[in-house]
Amino acid sequence: MHVFAKSWRLTTGLSALLLSGTVSASSEQLEADLRQRMAGENDRLTFSRIYEDEVTQRYIAEEVAITHTNGDVITIERYSVEGDYERPDQVVMDGIAVREAAQSAPLLSIATLVLPEPSRAVFSNEDVDQAVENVAFKAITARDITLRLDGGVTESVLDDMNTTYPEGQIHISGFTLEGLSRNALQLLEIEDVSAELTDLESGITSELALANLRIEQLVGLDRTGEESVEHAELNGFSLIGDNWQAVLERLWVNGSSYSGDAGFEGAYFDVAELIHLAPPEDRQIFQSLSNVLSGGTGELRADGYSHSRWEKAGKENRLISEGALTLTGAAGLEFTMNLPITLPAGTTIDQATRNPALLESATLNGGDLVVAYSDEGMLPRLATELAAQQGVNEERVISQTLAQAQQLGQLFGPQVSKLMTAMVDIMAGYSQQLTVNVGLPNPFTLNQLIMNPMGSAEQLRFTFELK
Repeated sequence: MHVFAKSWRLTTGLSALLLSGTVSASSEQLEADLRQRMAGENDRLTFSRIYEDEVTQRYIAEEVAITHTNGDVITIERYSVEGDYERPDQVVMDGIAVREAAQSAPLLSIATLVLPEPSRAVFSNEDVDQAVENVAFKAITARDITLRLDGGVTESVLDDMNTTYPEGQIHISGFTLEGLSRNALQLLEIEDVSAELTDLESGITSELALANLRIEQLVGLDRTGEESVEHAELNGFSLIGDNWQAVLERLWVNGSSYSGDAGFEGAYFDVAELIHLAPPEDRQIFQSLSNVLSGGTGELRADGYSHSRWEKAGKENRLISEGALTLTGAAGLEFTMNLPITLPAGTTIDQATRNPALLESATLNGGDLVVAYSDEGMLPRLATELAAQQGVNEERVISQTLAQAQQLGQLFGPQVSKLMTAMVDIMAGYSQQLTVNVGLPNPFTLNQLIMNPMGSAEQLRFTFELK
């Protein structure tokens, strides 16, 4: 097994909440546990000294080194058990380093690793394996983590992924994990990430940065569609290469799929140079996309948000949503939704938002959806791009697209034809804004729409407004 896999088991699995054993509180017991639990059967464990600090009530092992039979080495400058040995207040490891045989630079280094209130002072490989298999981690914090990537290390982590592996180095200033299980995560916080990466296949180099990522109270992980989070937020992400960059100032999510807030701010892409680095067979597709979205500059700014909430009024509940997506210089989309809903008997709003099947079977008592599209040049540029690819003028493209819209109307009904005709009108430059108001019948269910979308669409009332 690669040394990184062993060190991963050591550093991440140590935070598992496992059954505690009965040991005597002494420095001799710490030495015995280190030899029996931390070192493998054929590994060699050494240390400079082990002692008890009675003033601070700590049991300390210094300059611990575990040498595997293949020559790989894991070193810990100081291993400290604080408080009652049988029920420690915390275990602190300072100066962790993982090195391959005959390599001076460590693959992985951690300045400080802390396990708050662990179930025992020293964990075995079997404890770690059980924790990983059961996804049962109580708490772990780490400071100043540096990981050096090479082909072998990355492959040991991503061995199930069909992808190429980058080389480089990643540094993380702070890492905190609390209460991870198969169905929930109490807290994950990652602070100040920086990385220098090189893609071995393409030769593209880049610098990655992340100010912080924080996820609080994520539940429902074992129930697809029922996940919800109290708060999740990412700040200060950037990926920058030679004459290209991708930036995201902020991303956030609160709540579930049917109630809460989500959005992003300050997305910026300048990827014109990457088009020339793409595989030759893909360059035309990327260039066409750049022409339509950014006018060929490769620069695009974007922001977006959505907000949903429930209002209760007697037996009837109301789901109200609004949101927007802005692609600066290309297009904008806004929507509002107001749906009076009668939930199945005995169902609460909280149950409905956590169980999509309950919401899909609820009765909609009418309501409306309003979608407003504003064009800032995207659809006219699409006509220009199609004309260039086909070797015809833009008028020919617009007339062909209009004919296709009329054909779709014969297949999907007049409402679809009206929508497509309005979009062609914007493509031709005659209009810049389209507002679509959709009125829902009373009663109506989401299951009806899912099981028979075409038949259900005929029951909807559409109005269109072009400006």
